[in-house]
Amino acid sequence: MIQPLRTVHRRAFVGLALVLPAILLVGLGARHPPQRLSVPAGQLPNSAHLLRKSDTLWQKQTIESEFYSDSNHPGDMFVVLNPVGHPAREVIEPDLLLYWSTDQPRGDSVSSHSQLLGAFIAGKVFTLPMSLGRTGYLVLFSLPHHTVFDVARVETLS
Repeated sequence: MIQPLRTVHRRAFVGLALVLPAILLVGLGARHPPQRLSVPAGQLPNSAHLLRKSDTLWQKQTIESEFYSDSNHPGDMFVVLNPVGHPAREVIEPDLLLYWSTDQPRGDSVSSHSQLLGAFIAGKVFTLPMSLGRTGYLVLFSLPHHTVFDVARVETLS
């Protein structure tokens, strides 16, 4: 009676030994590619030049958005966001995250294809993943409230 159970047990473990690594490899292959940083985080390269500056992109807030390109690396695009108004004024919302999305956000959620750029900090330099497309949306998402705080449509930059 024990021998047939041992046979089933052995076959199950051999099957799992083959299936589990395959699942792991498929999961690793399905991940988004890591974002390539050609400059240290938080600073613009010396060869960067201003492409566009606007304080009317955002729907709800007045945030000055500056877009830069790197002449040494033509594919690299950068954005610097600064709330307009008093210099000490910060956006009054806790733990905002900045996302890049090729799809317009619907409701209070961010698309599953969106890429996290990082925690929103005024004056911080964010690298845009322009390999996903030249137009898209910058999305400020409030993590504690699970809501989209604000959205900016970014037209073609070149």
